[in-house]
Amino acid sequence: MASDLPAPPTESGVYPEDRMKVSRWLTWKEADDGRKIPRAPYHNSNQPDRYVSAQDPTIWTDFETAAEWADKLPHHQPAYVIPDRNDFETDLVVIDYDDARDPDTGEIHPLVHDHLADAESYADVSPSGTGVHILCRGQLPERVKTISDDLSEHQAFPEASIEVYESARFITMTGRHIAGTPTETRDCRTFLDGLVEDYATVSAATPDEVAFEPDTTREDIEDVETTSDIQDVFDAIQHVRPRDISLRSTVTEERADGTQSLDPSWANSSSGTRLAQLDEGWVYRDGLIGLDALQVVALEEGIITDERDYPSGEDFWEAVDELRARGAHIPEYEEDKSEAAPSASDWSPAPDSAPDYTPDRDADAQATGSSSPSDPGSSHSSGRTRGRDSPRRGEGAESLYKAEIDRLEAELEARQERIDELEAELDERTKKLRRIHVRNSQLEDALKNDAEVQVRALDTDTLVDILDEQTLVAILEYVADTHADDDGNLEHSTADDSGGRLARLKSFLRSDSSSSTSR
Repeated sequence: MASDLPAPPTESGVYPEDRMKVSRWLTWKEADDGRKIPRAPYHNSNQPDRYVSAQDPTIWTDFETAAEWADKLPHHQPAYVIPDRNDFETDLVVIDYDDARDPDTGEIHPLVHDHLADAESYADVSPSGTGVHILCRGQLPERVKTISDDLSEHQAFPEASIEVYESARFITMTGRHIAGTPTETRDCRTFLDGLVEDYATVSAATPDEVAFEPDTTREDIEDVETTSDIQDVFDAIQHVRPRDISLRSTVTEERADGTQSLDPSWANSSSGTRLAQLDEGWVYRDGLIGLDALQVVALEEGIITDERDYPSGEDFWEAVDELRARGAHIPEYEEDKSEAAPSASDWSPAPDSAPDYTPDRDADAQATGSSSPSDPGSSHSSGRTRGRDSPRRGEGAESLYKAEIDRLEAELEARQERIDELEAELDERTKKLRRIHVRNSQLEDALKNDAEVQVRALDTDTLVDILDEQTLVAILEYVADTHADDDGNLEHSTADDSGGRLARLKSFLRSDSSSSTSR
């Protein structure tokens, strides 16, 4: 039965013309574990497979150089760097669709087909053949750093997903251009705005906005057992650190700097290191999602099932109870009945701090935003008070996941330096072994020859002149044993002064050598 799915044709060797003019290229090669690792063989010709940081501008090159090295080295392919927008000017945005294409038939998810038409910009097929990339020019709204979500369900592509990113990444390039799309990147602001409306999860998924800075210090909140100010509960949650609670997730790696990798109990992680535990909190590596203590416990207890969600309503208070049970100090909230419950406006974010976009997935949490703190169903996100966004939003996670990236890059660099040192040491030891082998060969050759012949071939005059007194005396004693007459007496008296004895010995050696040679 013929399929009615779109299957746009592709053409090989077609890269975005405008990006080919920008020197932000390198190569990439897949690691044994499937990760796409940036490389710079033109920069490290002696170690072409050496790992590099894609965000290091010193290893960027032009397209021609990257393509040339990709052609000459097995399994290398070109890649284009999207630099950090905080440090470099860039306008490139990448829409990355995974598990949305059949590599055998070329059929793609219908929604991806629609997006290709809406974007009207360069697009290609991913290295695996199961994905599609759209490269376009534009910018995400300020409060949206990335977009990551599932595509609408389709039986042919049940795992299809979309991710949008614009900063501090690199994009693997295949040159398998989707025919019919432009051969350069074009302005896609209208298209991007539509993606933000459909998929952005500003209040729940932005990994660089996890923890706000609490008003109450950790020391002060530890002295609070009960409170009528729900903000104390929020502050206490933000003060909880990994060392304060016990987790079910298994620690699989411990590092010298105190950070750890964990196998999250709520997810299947083939590497067993998907959850990074830092001093201040956690980072879920699949999507680099910052998590606070309440989220981690709620995930382990099954109260929430998505790392991008936050407990709300009854789930919030259930998660708080579980967090207490794990060892965290969270004050008990008691309504102050002497005061009227705050109105809805008291619990809403100030206009200048409200999110620019409200994700559909948070609609229920927003709906509870007007409930008072005395309502046991009040959501955590409804606790926005004093003109502040949800307590879990802020600037904390950017430092969390950047610290994790920096740590991994530093660890990688340190390991590479150690590898270089070991290789240099091995090279030096190899050279020494070769020199020893040469000397051994020379000695073996010498031992094979007649020692007496070699001694007789010596220049006796030179030998006698360079011998020291102690050696000559030893020789004299030897001569006494080997050149005595039948009665055991030497021709030269051993009672003579040493100078005379040595002179006669030298004369004797010369004469003995001459006579031996003549014989």
